[in-house]
Amino acid sequence: MKISHKGLSLIKAFEGVSLTAYQDVVGVWTIGYGWTNPVDGVAVHEGMVVTQDKADELLREGVKQYEAPVNKGVSVP
Repeated sequence: MKISHKGLSLIKAFEGVSLTAYQDVVGVWTIGYGWTNPVDGVAVHEGMVVTQDKADELLREGVKQYEAPVNKGVSVP
């Protein structure tokens, strides 16, 4: 299974979005919904801006790493 639209909406509600890069509480450059990895090969940095569509794309990409372990470890009748 993949995360549903409702699941993504829940993450968005709790995480919040910033379309302009900011340093988190430990000084890591972050953008979108908590994205810290490079965006299209460019490290997140001061002054970086993404569109809402790109932030949504990064969120969908970010949750992929959790889908397989959840599918393997969770069984719902």
